[in-house]
Amino acid sequence: MAAPDGEQHLTPAPPPHLSRAGEVLHITRRERDLLCALSYVHLACGQSAQSLALLQIVAHEHSYDVELLRILVYALISEGHGDDALAALDRLDKLDDDPSSRLPLMVLRSHALRQAGRMAEARALFKSYVSLRSAAPIKQ
Repeated sequence: MAAPDGEQHLTPAPPPHLSRAGEVLHITRRERDLLCALSYVHLACGQSAQSLALLQIVAHEHSYDVELLRILVYALISEGHGDDALAALDRLDKLDDDPSSRLPLMVLRSHALRQAGRMAEARALFKSYVSLRSAAPIKQ
């Protein structure tokens, strides 16, 4: 296209893998794994906001992914989003049938309740966790 000054300006076409406005990009399993790994590194470095941003990209398409939801809950709690963490924990309760997940999820729920300002519930759940934890056999 010619500009008023006579110069030619080309408008580059977007690369074929990029979406146009309103289109949904599908995240492959490999991309999901990479984003989860990056988010985990951000969490480990104390950068929970960056971790949460990456996880939210993936969560729309993989909202029933147990591993993703576990990391997402932790990031939400780290960022102080207790109510959102509780909603993700409710999904995890329905999806995660691994008995070894129960105690860790209790601790996460207790933290999420605390972040949501529900201190009495958080304390009661944590006390339940402590009593169950002390009764559970120690695995070596």
